[in-house]
Amino acid sequence: MAQDNVQRIKERLDIVDVIGSKVELRRAGRYFKGRCPFHQEKTPSFVVYPDNQSYHCFGCQKNGDIFSFLMETENLTFRDALEQLAQRAGITIESNRPANPERDERRQRLIDLNERAAAYFSSVLWNSSAGQPARELVERRGVDRKTAEIFALGFAPDSWDALKTHLQQQLNVSEDQLVDAGLCSKADSGRVYDRFRNRLMFPIRDRKGRTIGFGARALGGEMPKYLNSPQTALFDKSATLYALDRAFEEIRKTRELVVVEGYMDAIAAHQFGFSNAVASMGTALTEAQVMAIRSYVDKVYVALDSDAAGQMATIRAIDTLREGFSSADGVSVDPRGLIRSEHSLDAEIRVVLLAEGKDPDDLIRTDPALWEAALGSSLPLVEYILKTRLSDVEDSPTARAEALRTIAVPVLREVRDETVQARYIDMTAALLRLKDSSVKTVLSRASRKSKLIRDDDNWNLSRPSPGPETDLLARLLFYPLGYAHRAGTLELIDDGVFRETSNREILALLRQYEFDADRTIASLDPELAAYCESLRSLVSQRDDLSPGMANNDIIGAVEHLHRSRYEEQVHQTQRDLQFARENGDSELLRESLTRMAELVRDKSRYDPKVSPYFQDLRSTAD
Repeated sequence: MAQDNVQRIKERLDIVDVIGSKVELRRAGRYFKGRCPFHQEKTPSFVVYPDNQSYHCFGCQKNGDIFSFLMETENLTFRDALEQLAQRAGITIESNRPANPERDERRQRLIDLNERAAAYFSSVLWNSSAGQPARELVERRGVDRKTAEIFALGFAPDSWDALKTHLQQQLNVSEDQLVDAGLCSKADSGRVYDRFRNRLMFPIRDRKGRTIGFGARALGGEMPKYLNSPQTALFDKSATLYALDRAFEEIRKTRELVVVEGYMDAIAAHQFGFSNAVASMGTALTEAQVMAIRSYVDKVYVALDSDAAGQMATIRAIDTLREGFSSADGVSVDPRGLIRSEHSLDAEIRVVLLAEGKDPDDLIRTDPALWEAALGSSLPLVEYILKTRLSDVEDSPTARAEALRTIAVPVLREVRDETVQARYIDMTAALLRLKDSSVKTVLSRASRKSKLIRDDDNWNLSRPSPGPETDLLARLLFYPLGYAHRAGTLELIDDGVFRETSNREILALLRQYEFDADRTIASLDPELAAYCESLRSLVSQRDDLSPGMANNDIIGAVEHLHRSRYEEQVHQTQRDLQFARENGDSELLRESLTRMAELVRDKSRYDPKVSPYFQDLRSTAD
């Protein structure tokens, strides 16, 4: 499972070597110090601990292990960091997923067939007279040969069996396998024929660059104008973004993404140097497509066509992006025990406005500077929604009040910054011809509304005994958390106290899904999902644990974890003091004394609570 892979990698790699390849470190006693890579500083406060293979910055408080270090410095997901470090360690990642040679063989066969088909279509496009009309279309659309070859454009000849015959001559492949790959179709009569005929072909690749399907544009009057591969074991159009394989490195580097509508839009963007563009392939952006890029981006530009269909697609894309990038951002509990959960966006979403009749392909090829200007003048999501959805509201008190409540208020509540929110309140008031005070009143009233989260009656738990970090996470994955959520207990959990990157990833997703463990586990890759199930198994059953007792148990686990981290810092600082005195290191001595003074000041926060039944030394007068 993932945690086994993590442990094997940590045993093989030394954190000092990994971090030392990016940060200049010097030995300071039992640990190493350097300037923090996460913030600007003159005096080194970034410490790497070989003993427990962790790091901590006493300036910005960043901490973690080799996985979190690589993820933050190179903007990687946990899976990417796992694969990269495994390669560095010379380890083959072992998956907990049950072995299924038949399934794996089938998937590889489908990939091979799609790759062979892409090579065939490309050869027909460039090396045959049949490909001449498609070559002329490519030239008319302004795609140069180099770009066309990068995207592996091809041509499916106007034949019912050209591809089928070609593949069967080259490979020992059955008609059923060709249908399984989405390359052929089967008529009711049983006849099998090429799915794509007389069409310009756009191979669709997964993030790793493997051909998993095709998009195809008709050259004649055939309908539909664009035809895609059917859903297969490899290809799901609703979960795939065209050109993501070409755009991924730029997206990961800049954390900015441009979503366009069609194949040619994406190809034009890449040809002219805008290599962070992907296409939704002419359909409304889906939640699965958003989740494919959610962890890689901080800013998303939506640049769909300017015609009526494109505008409708933009509206649908906005709703999908708002849902996909939304996360809980603060919880409060009123005297009745009702909880209010605010939501905000984890990415900046901007809408690119194009001149009527224009699409990104037109604009980029006309003048790339115009495209840059369009991106630069794009509207923030909230402004776009307010201007487009409030500009034609019926001029009646009832209609304006309804628009304020159902359109404006939900997006205004997603704005974290009070100054920015105030500007949008002014804009809303102007568009709806209302007073600012009226908008503020409705917004404030909506923000006070609460929803009741009911307790689950199935509390069957007892206290496991792993380390304090997994001890707490096991409870969060196993306990129904309704009572703890209402009581504010979950807000006590500081993400930074989790040292293991895999545990941080799971905690972050738990927060995203509002501590719904089942949804969290369903969203994880199979290895981390299995790790979560193994954590759940650490918690044995008890029939007598009430919601209140379970909440107290979580509080105890949180306090235990915080106390253990505090004690680690105390012990480390004591060792630093001893080393500094023994070696005459005045700088280390000064830093360690300062740190120990701060720890002493914080000690009372981690002391056990005074018992109401028994006296301890703190209860005894001097």
